[in-house]
Amino acid sequence: MNLDYISSIYTNYRAVRDSIKVTRRSISREMFQLHNRTIFEDLQLSEVGHLVDSANKELADLIVLALFASFERQLRNEILDKSSKLQEVVPTALGERLDVLAKKEIERWRTDEIIDLFDFAVDGNIRGRMKQILEYRNWIAHGKNPDKLPASRTTEPKTTYDTIVNFVTQIKDFYIDSPQPVGSN
Repeated sequence: MNLDYISSIYTNYRAVRDSIKVTRRSISREMFQLHNRTIFEDLQLSEVGHLVDSANKELADLIVLALFASFERQLRNEILDKSSKLQEVVPTALGERLDVLAKKEIERWRTDEIIDLFDFAVDGNIRGRMKQILEYRNWIAHGKNPDKLPASRTTEPKTTYDTIVNFVTQIKDFYIDSPQPVGSN
């Protein structure tokens, strides 16, 4: 699994988050000339503080959503890469059909069950944390229904990123440490 895209999302988040910090400093130091032609230009100082806080929280939620969605795509791609081995099943007609079905239906598989597919390689605590992040991601993606709050309401981008990296690292470590059958890729 490749973490490059997930890492770029997190790096870009940090750049925008730091830009928000710079904006907050410019406000507290009354450097209002910096706010020309921005959303802050015509706002009162108290309104700017509230807007910056709100934007920071929304940004964090959207980054958790983006990080997890990218991770989920990586998991599904990993399974699809492995599913081509189904074509080697005898009888070959069955193997080919199994491969086609896996490729066709994988988008319908439940993400929590996909996470658990990796129980052979990934620690239960990491998998449990990923499921909490999934629940939070679903809450964000479906409009933050106040009547259906997720169990974990403190999911942050750094925690999400670190948990994803730990999950992927444990899978990679398992692959490296596992003996490979003769002739395998």
